[in-house]
Amino acid sequence: MRIFALELDNDIKGLDQRKHYIESLIAKLQSPDLIVLPELALCSYMGSDAIWKYADENSQMTSVWAMQIAEKYNTYIAVGYLEKYKGDYYNSYLIADKSKVYGIVRKSEGESYIFKRGDFNNIISTPFGEVGVAICYDSRRKHFYERIKDRKLSIILFPHGSPNNPNDEKSERKTNDYFCDAYQRAFDIPVVYINSIGKMDFMLGKTGKMMMDAGFRLNGLSKIYASSGTSIQSDVKEAIGIDAELIPKVRRQDIRFYGNDINKGNFLFRYFILKPDIRVGIEFYEKMKDNF
Repeated sequence: MRIFALELDNDIKGLDQRKHYIESLIAKLQSPDLIVLPELALCSYMGSDAIWKYADENSQMTSVWAMQIAEKYNTYIAVGYLEKYKGDYYNSYLIADKSKVYGIVRKSEGESYIFKRGDFNNIISTPFGEVGVAICYDSRRKHFYERIKDRKLSIILFPHGSPNNPNDEKSERKTNDYFCDAYQRAFDIPVVYINSIGKMDFMLGKTGKMMMDAGFRLNGLSKIYASSGTSIQSDVKEAIGIDAELIPKVRRQDIRFYGNDINKGNFLFRYFILKPDIRVGIEFYEKMKDNF
C-alpha cells in the first residue's frame, strides 16, 4: 500500500477552512492507498472547552466527509476529530473508504478538562487487516499494549496533537523513537507517528499552564517506522510516504513497561501534578459539559 501521513498546520482554524486545506494537500498526493491524519485533524488540536463548538454529533459530518474524500481520491482515510455522543465529548479517530466507516477509536486518557475518559477500543478492522490505533498519550500507556498484544495486526497508527519544547527537539525525537521502535520491533509491521505543527493554543489546567509558560509548540517530527518498504518522495512538504506491504502479523516479542508507562518519565510530576490535575479536570468537565 502507498501510505501517506500528512503533518498538518494546527494554526489553520475553522472546519470549512481545514477541510479545504486538507483536501488541497490530498489532491497533490500520487495515488495514495491510505492517508493518515493527526489527532483532531478536522478541528485542530486545542486544550480548552473552546473546542466544543466543533463537535460532530454522532460522527455524522466526519463520516460523510471522509467517505466523500475517499471516493474522490480512491483511497482509505484515517482522521481525528471531536465526537459528541449522548451529551459527552470524545477525542476520536476513524478509518473510512468510499463505502463505509470501518470503525471509531476514542482516546481513553483524553484531556480531562474537555473529553470523556474511559477504557475504549483500540482496534479497527479493515479490508487490509486489523489496525491498532492509540491517540497521543494512549500510545505510551500499557492499556493500549494489553488490548493489541494478542491480535494479528497489519499496521499501527499513533495520531498526535502533541506539544513539546521546541528547543529540545533531540529529546522529543528520542522519546518518539523509543516507543515507536518498540512497537515496530514487537510486531514487525509499519508504525505511523503523525503529529501536527504550530502554536499551542490556551490549555486548561496546571499541566497546560506549565507547558504554555515553557513555550511549548506542536513540533511535528512525524515519521513512519518500518523494517521494509520504499520511501516515497513527494512535492508535498507536509507528506511522509512509504510503499509497504501490509501483512497481518502476531507479536513476536514483548514490550517493557514501567508501571503503566512505556517511558520511565518523571514519577514526581506524574503523581503530584498530573494526577491531581486530571482529577480537577474531570470535575470541571462534568460540571461544564451540559452548560455549553
